Amino acid sequence: MDRSEKLRQRARELLEKKEVVMVIGFGPPSDSGISPVLFATTPEEAENLTASTSCAQNLANYLLKVRDRGRVAVVARGCDARSITVLLQENQLKRENLHILGIGCEGVIENGRKSTACAVCRHPNPTIYDELIGEPVPAPEPDPEILKADQEFEQLSPDERWERLSAELDRCIRCYACRQVCPNCYCPVCFVDASMPQLLGRTHNLSDNMVYHIIRALHMAGRCVECGACHRACPVGIDLMRFNRRVAKTVRERFGCDAGTDLNQAPALTGFKPDDPQEFIQ
Repeated sequence: MDRSEKLRQRARELLEKKEVVMVIGFGPPSDSGISPVLFATTPEEAENLTASTSCAQNLANYLLKVRDRGRVAVVARGCDARSITVLLQENQLKRENLHILGIGCEGVIENGRKSTACAVCRHPNPTIYDELIGEPVPAPEPDPEILKADQEFEQLSPDERWERLSAELDRCIRCYACRQVCPNCYCPVCFVDASMPQLLGRTHNLSDNMVYHIIRALHMAGRCVECGACHRACPVGIDLMRFNRRVAKTVRERFGCDAGTDLNQAPALTGFKPDDPQEFIQ
């Protein structure tokens, strides 16, 4: 029995026994090659669940929308589980209302190649689950081309990095797809939508774009799980993961925190320690 069949069998059991009101997973791939999110509320609907490299969305993004419906089961790969952990840490979800069907991830394949985020994935297996469907998968060897590009970016001078960042973000059309697909971006009123006071211009000129992306990066520091959902959703192909990886690396090095890997460890920027690095204010 392959992983998809095991998943379907377990989802059917959970729904038949009414242990959950819904199972959130993925359906068969569409003509685009990507599997749509499936909300199975009956054992019959659970027959359409699948687990494959065509499953792209971070399913944690949908938990907030159904959290008032009762106990829900969710299929969780490494990224999904890390995002769920962040949401639990921030009291956005109740653990008792979740049944996490953990599953190892072999990466998302888009247009015939592994997604950029998946090509350097460090956590393909869920870090939190109630039961594991199938066996854990080995962490992939990181793509050397992406690592080389990251190293070259880090070796640039601050002015050169700023120039590179400006050139990339100048292409942003402020559609906010990156925000909408992010499971850990859930503020009831985003700072970009606030009108009293209005904190940010509505244009997509470089100045407004830079403010939006820099504030969002700071907001996500220590919370971004590097799932790549924002990168995949960007209609103009901005390499958001290069910047996200840089921020996540800085948080790991300075605070010893890897977002969403330890439920008992508070997110890096939600606490203060006397020995926290703080040379930036000297």
